Amino acid sequence: MKNFTLLTFIACISILSGTGLSGQVAQAKKQMSLGIQNGFSISLPDTEDKFIEKQWKKFTKDYGKTKENKKADEIFIEGAVIKTINGENAMDIYTAIENNSITVFFDNKNGFINSTDNPKEAKSAEEFIQEFAYEVQREKTRIELDNEKDQLKKYEKNLEKLKRDLDGYNKDIEVAKDKIKKAEMNIVQNGKDQEKAQIDIKTQMKTVELVQKKLSEIGKSK
Repeated sequence: MKNFTLLTFIACISILSGTGLSGQVAQAKKQMSLGIQNGFSISLPDTEDKFIEKQWKKFTKDYGKTKENKKADEIFIEGAVIKTINGENAMDIYTAIENNSITVFFDNKNGFINSTDNPKEAKSAEEFIQEFAYEVQREKTRIELDNEKDQLKKYEKNLEKLKRDLDGYNKDIEVAKDKIKKAEMNIVQNGKDQEKAQIDIKTQMKTVELVQKKLSEIGKSK
């Protein structure tokens, strides 16, 4: 039952997470460190820039080492080979992240990739950025899922504690019942003991009277 509950909860989270996918990739000429160039942008709502940057570095780690241009507020990868975009040919990749969005510029050494001059490469670049957006959403959902699973475990632990408490209360009731039963038996016995005590008192009072009489008669017979 416990495993069924967990699996059901995970399934619900997975279904709900699919509703928050990011928008589509858009091309636009934007200002970057090398002037105004064609870039590929996508908005990632409700996602912090630092998180986007972390995921971008993770997503592109196999294509080269990322460097930061703090002056231009860009991330730079020199000589990246992404076969799905530019085959075996190296590119320089410039990335700007701000306001919950990412813009990527691909320099294929002959210029920046765009739909007019490089339609095939531009389409592949769009797919590359779109896949990154999906991966960001996946990672956010993984974190959400982990958090919800942790919360579920807390609820389950609380339920187990409540069950243990209930067992303890039931045991307390059984102990109390035994005490009540013994007390009831003691009450009955106490009643019998009191009756015997009353008889003993009456008998002893008669004995006292006899001894008192005996005492008072001493010396009167002369």
